[in-house]
Amino acid sequence: KATVSVLYWYPHLLHQETHSLMIAGRFGAVSASRRASRTGSRRNDAAARARLERKKAEETISKIMSKYDKDGSGKLEKDQVIQLLTDLDHSTPQGTKPTEEEVTFVLQCADKSRNKAIDREELVEAIAVWNSYICEKATIDEVMSKYDTDKTGSLSKTELKSLLVELNDGCPVSDDEVARIMSHCDTCTTGDLKRVEVLLAINYWYGSLHPYVHQRVHTQPTNQ
Repeated sequence: KATVSVLYWYPHLLHQETHSLMIAGRFGAVSASRRASRTGSRRNDAAARARLERKKAEETISKIMSKYDKDGSGKLEKDQVIQLLTDLDHSTPQGTKPTEEEVTFVLQCADKSRNKAIDREELVEAIAVWNSYICEKATIDEVMSKYDTDKTGSLSKTELKSLLVELNDGCPVSDDEVARIMSHCDTCTTGDLKRVEVLLAINYWYGSLHPYVHQRVHTQPTNQ
């Protein structure tokens, strides 16, 4: 599990290092000549770390493919994906297999080639999706307990809207915005949001819609 974490974190670390260098360059123009050597050194160090992380990630991918790709097809079939997810799941007793719903969710998110398997180049995405879901199970349970009012194990559009209103600080959310979230996050195409899709909906709200919606709602002219 510690080895697999390399796959999840190294792109974020690379972004952070690159962003730091950009900031240093942006505010250091006046004394750039004095710091040229030092900045160049930092840039070289960041590039070296990035190369090392990429190398570690490739090695990890190779190890995972070697372990789970039993037939040497170059991809993980559904039964092999199930075994991988089982081994990575630290939130349940050892050997507990993921539900059909969970497997479908991971495949829908990571299987970009739509061949009902996880190709080598899709492995990082599959592991990242699964790790995020595992780490946020407690949050998902809280959301479902509060908003799944009819206890179906999923959120209807009405229930999703109630969740989004709370995320938007109690301000109104339009039906069109709810429909957009539902359309994007209903990866299992069931017409509602399964518990595995709830985290995706929350992330999508904050990442794509929330800043715009929040600003639009709070800048509406008020009657004097």
